[in-house]
Amino acid sequence: MKTAERILLTALELFNDSGENNVSCVDIALELDISPGNLYYHYKGKEVMVIALFEMYKERMDKILTSPKDVDLKIEEFFYFLVMVLQSSHMFRFLYHNPADLMAKYPTIGRGFKRLIQSQEKSFNLLLSRYVGQGSMQLNASQQHHLVRLISMVFTQATNYYLVKGEDIESEHYIYECLGDVLFALTPYMNIDESQITSLYVMIEREEF
Repeated sequence: MKTAERILLTALELFNDSGENNVSCVDIALELDISPGNLYYHYKGKEVMVIALFEMYKERMDKILTSPKDVDLKIEEFFYFLVMVLQSSHMFRFLYHNPADLMAKYPTIGRGFKRLIQSQEKSFNLLLSRYVGQGSMQLNASQQHHLVRLISMVFTQATNYYLVKGEDIESEHYIYECLGDVLFALTPYMNIDESQITSLYVMIEREEF
């Protein structure tokens, strides 16, 4: 692995563990056992690393948010999709420790974050519309709008919520708690067999997605 890649991956690990604000370039260099000058040769400061990591995250999310067209989707596939979104956010969870402060500190990320949230909500909206079209959900435009916004808020604020509660966010367990919340919100609008809904709750509880 090239030094530049090692630096980014180490920065990501430290940012995730301690928060971006609590990690310096010197900390990253010490963790890698390289000189600060060597690190600076590859990345001219922490801002460059943070932006590079955000671009990695955005590239990953862009691929996930491109949903297949003209294909009937089972309800289960919506939750597989949500798991992929949440797992990607978990991999770059330092971005969500305090996103408002991070966006103010790094305006480039701020603009990218806004576009990413918009893309995420657009994908949620398109998928729910497809389920309505297939007859597996019954939603009017207002209900769909509020559900899309609710799902997006759960996803963007989950990290902070569990951090404030003092719970462990290193494991992916909280991802499935988020999924359970989303399923609870969607259940009244699902037009599928009760046994299918029960199966979804069981799969989430067992973390089988």
